[in-house]
Amino acid sequence: MIGLIRMLFVALLALSVTAQQQHSVALPKGPNYDSCVANPLQLNCTEFTYPNQDAAADLGKLCNAMHFMASCSVANACNASGAGPDGSGPGAATVSSNNPNICSPFNQLATVCKLDKGMSRMMGCTNYNTMCVAGSKVPQCSSLPGLQDIPTSEMVNKQVRSICEEMSMDGCERCMPSWQAGRTWASCDLLDTYGLLCYQMPEMPQCSDWHAMCTADPSLLFCHGAGGGGSSGGGSSTAGPV
Repeated sequence: MIGLIRMLFVALLALSVTAQQQHSVALPKGPNYDSCVANPLQLNCTEFTYPNQDAAADLGKLCNAMHFMASCSVANACNASGAGPDGSGPGAATVSSNNPNICSPFNQLATVCKLDKGMSRMMGCTNYNTMCVAGSKVPQCSSLPGLQDIPTSEMVNKQVRSICEEMSMDGCERCMPSWQAGRTWASCDLLDTYGLLCYQMPEMPQCSDWHAMCTADPSLLFCHGAGGGGSSGGGSSTAGPV
C-alpha cells in the first residue's frame, strides 16, 4: 500500500513539473505590447515596435473626428499616392521626395499628438501619449518625431479664413460655407487649400507659414498648388515660395 501511494505521488509530481514547463514555454519572449505602451521606460522596450496598423488605426480615429487637421491632409495625400500601409512605397516620394518618413502612419500620428496645438487630448492619442513620454525607450518616439515643417491646424485654419474673407479665390469655396455657418473650423482639406491659395498668390502676408514650410521642404506636395484635396484650378504660374 505504501508503495502504491509513493508511485501515485511520483506520478503527480511529474505531471506538475511538465505543466510548469509547458506554461513557461508558452510565455511570450521579448517586450510585451501592453507593457511597453503603458510603461515605455523599461529597458527591453528598445526592442519594441508599435505596429503600423495600430498607428494607422489611431490616426483614423483622429481624422474621423477632425478630418481637417493638417496631418490628415498629409495622410490623404499619402493614401492617394499609393504609399502603402507602412508609408514606404514609391508613391510617398510624390508627397515629399526629401522626407522618406512623410507617409509613415506613426510619424503622422506624432504630428497630431505631439506637434499640433491642442490636439493631444483627443482619444486617438491615448496610446501615443503614454508610450512617448520623456525618457521612453520605444525607438519610434525619437526616430519618428512628427512632421516638423507642417504648420499647426489652428494656424492653417486662421490663415485660410483670413485670405478667403479678404478676397474671393479659387479654393475658398471649399471652406467658406463652414465659416458662413458660424463654425470655428472649416470642414475642408485645410492644408491642401492653404497650399493652393498661396501658390496662386504667394505674396499674401497670410502665406508666411506656407513659405516657412516650403523653404524647409520645397519638394512637399502642398508647395506646388495641388495636394490631396484637389487641383490648383488656375492662378499664378509661380512655383513654390518666393
